[in-house]
Amino acid sequence: MFNSWFHIRSMAKYLNSVLPDAVTGSIYTHHKNELVIGIENCHDINGLRLLFQNPLPCLQFETNSHEPRHRVPLLKSITGLQIAGVAWHRSDREILISLKNGMGYLLLQLYGINGNIFFLNQELQLIESFQKARQVPVVNPDNFTNNDRLFLTEDSFRIVLEKHPDLTVEKIMARMLVPVHSKILADEISFRVGLPKKTLVINLSDENIRDFYRSYQVVLAEIDQNRNYIYEDPVPLFALLTLQSQKTATPKPFDTIIEANQYYISLFYRTDSLEQIRKQLSNRLTLALQQQQRKFTKQKTDLSNLPTANEYREWADTLLVNLYQIHGYAAEIELASLNNLDQRVRIPLNPKLSAAENANKYYEKSRQIEDSRTELQHSLRNTEQSIQEIAGQLKAIERCDDLKTMRQIQQQIPARFVQQQTGPESVERQPYHRFLINDREILVGKSAKDNDLLSFKHARPEDFWFHAEHGPGSHVVVRNPNKQDSLPNELIEITAGIAAFYSKAKHSTIVPVIYTKRKYVWKRKDMPPGKVFTKFTKSVIVKPLDPRTAG
Repeated sequence: MFNSWFHIRSMAKYLNSVLPDAVTGSIYTHHKNELVIGIENCHDINGLRLLFQNPLPCLQFETNSHEPRHRVPLLKSITGLQIAGVAWHRSDREILISLKNGMGYLLLQLYGINGNIFFLNQELQLIESFQKARQVPVVNPDNFTNNDRLFLTEDSFRIVLEKHPDLTVEKIMARMLVPVHSKILADEISFRVGLPKKTLVINLSDENIRDFYRSYQVVLAEIDQNRNYIYEDPVPLFALLTLQSQKTATPKPFDTIIEANQYYISLFYRTDSLEQIRKQLSNRLTLALQQQQRKFTKQKTDLSNLPTANEYREWADTLLVNLYQIHGYAAEIELASLNNLDQRVRIPLNPKLSAAENANKYYEKSRQIEDSRTELQHSLRNTEQSIQEIAGQLKAIERCDDLKTMRQIQQQIPARFVQQQTGPESVERQPYHRFLINDREILVGKSAKDNDLLSFKHARPEDFWFHAEHGPGSHVVVRNPNKQDSLPNELIEITAGIAAFYSKAKHSTIVPVIYTKRKYVWKRKDMPPGKVFTKFTKSVIVKPLDPRTAG
């Protein structure tokens, strides 16, 4: 139920109990798509942090925050204003914070990554917004409240059912009370009423409808009790009531929404990090396993196709025994077999060599075959051991449910198994690291000299070029085979984060990064390695991003 209308309503109710008479502090951003609203003269919280980015866009309560050194002040005209109250939209994911003395309103649109924050005047006209507004918000104060109770009459319930007979039980709930429903809540009501979620409304009997309505009302009444629960397994679930559908799970209760929020967000990111590492390692180890299995099959084939050395040794022995009976240089000779004197052995010869030299040639060939056999058998054992090792690591990764243990497993895996798969096992050294992210090839220079090779030998004119704006760092190139004029914003942010990670500022909280097309990057012959001139650059502020965690 996290980020559903019910959750946002619960947060708004809490804010309305603690924010009246508090004062807005400094408002700033220090990460893209993130805004912090400082709160002063409030005993419970000292800030609101709003995130509009994946993997978890949300509203967070700050209880012990500090202003970062690298920050950009925003909405300065709101600082120092006193808060009158907080209301929530009756059917949408919006919170309205009213300011005292007719100073206006703060409108929080909590629409996930598409959310925004607006400063409105007393007439509800737009003064300023955090992100560029796609359209001016139209606010009707009658749609906001701070004292309503969740309730739906049976007549209203039946009217909705009659209007949408072709919908399933699962989807009809989004038409009942609020347009943005919670899937967890829908699952819970379906479970309690004993109806499969895919049951069509038209197939419901009168008894089904009555049970459906009663279960819905019971659930709404439980939500109104302002309780908070976190289900930790198998994946984190946030709930405003106990979930009977979670039969085997025991929830962790919380007295306040602020405690529940903090715990859930922390648990979510731990779980998300665990799953990201699991996915990354599983994918790469699976590729490594497939590679080793192909290698094992080829080695077995090579071993089975390897000729025996006995025949060549027998030929050599026969030639030496009959050495003084062989005269001249011939292409072939037939002699009695040493193993069976009644049989004749036909031995090919090199006519340019003597009989003794031909015998030595066959002895050498016999030794080479035996050496190859020994080497292949040794390689087969090593490959088989690698297959068993990788298979064991994959099982350990699959079973692991703890982030610390997963990181330990990650450190213990040999680098040759988890390195990026770039093609043949034996390739010439490249002046760049190669990463494949969102189906786009990203190249990162390994050194100052390699930066020049990457930018001016390997990169193409229409490729996109990135570099940390202040200080040394790697040149980063995004391949652009279709010669697009621009990159998706998500890819720009990821690539800029990689450029920041491969720079001297990798330990900074945020790093400014410039980017342009490679054709707008050049240098003079007398310039030191890695130094370049650029033009038509754009800049973005990002967090350093390790590409090994973004693959």
